[in-house]
Amino acid sequence: MVDISFQHGNGNRRPDLQAQTVTPRCHGNLAKPQVRPLRIGSVQLESNLLLAPVANYCDLAFRITCRELGGLGLACTDLLSPQGLLRGTARSLDLAATNAADKPIGMQLYGGNPDILAEGARWAVDHGATIIDINMGCPVDKVTKKDGGSKLLCDPCNTVRMAARIVKAVEVPVTAKLRLGWSSDAIVAPELARDLEGVGIAAITIHGRTTEQRFRGSVRLDGIAQVVGAVENIPVIGNGDVRSPGDCVAMIERTGCAGVMIGRGAFARPWIFRDCWALQT
Repeated sequence: MVDISFQHGNGNRRPDLQAQTVTPRCHGNLAKPQVRPLRIGSVQLESNLLLAPVANYCDLAFRITCRELGGLGLACTDLLSPQGLLRGTARSLDLAATNAADKPIGMQLYGGNPDILAEGARWAVDHGATIIDINMGCPVDKVTKKDGGSKLLCDPCNTVRMAARIVKAVEVPVTAKLRLGWSSDAIVAPELARDLEGVGIAAITIHGRTTEQRFRGSVRLDGIAQVVGAVENIPVIGNGDVRSPGDCVAMIERTGCAGVMIGRGAFARPWIFRDCWALQT
């Protein structure tokens, strides 16, 4: 039996992001990072660059455009409601639409009911998902008010139990995308990432802000680095404010993350993955 309680520290202790800094490994012009193949569970990606699941943007046409321009290792769908998938609503089916050219594909599910999420994950695999991603980072009210997205950060123990349920439900890799915590006074990402690894989560994507920040302020690269240091054998993918190849290299160099997920930075520049990959290689 897997112990799904927090195995390091206690409920009153949190990492102090203010006190810890990360020293860049290069100075001046950023050096090219060492290119490492990114493997998520049983899935080998051709690059370490991923398209984020962003509501109202990441439809099939946009994903195919990014793939054709080059450099993209994994694309993710828009946020998917497992209830919508299971009911066969037109909106959900449209968001989950994929084809042979749209591989490998991650399908991201949101919600707070472990049984429904597990059923939704099985549906997604049956309909072409290469990877299942659990949304633990969306700060939008309509998601958090349904106990999904970053609301899951408020109850880490139950979130780990839920993740374990989904991992057992499917045979493809299951990943999680999260934020640092609900607020600067409730940072949970490092310990949560460690415990998610313990129940079989195959990779962690970490957005370097809290829920309360939404998209304000700067991404905390030191916070991402702490998540990198918290896990043992799974890749951590950095996310947030990557709008240029230089931003991508800086995130890898300053956090040690294995890959970078780009969302808003790709909307006006869908070729950003090609350019980021070229700068690495």
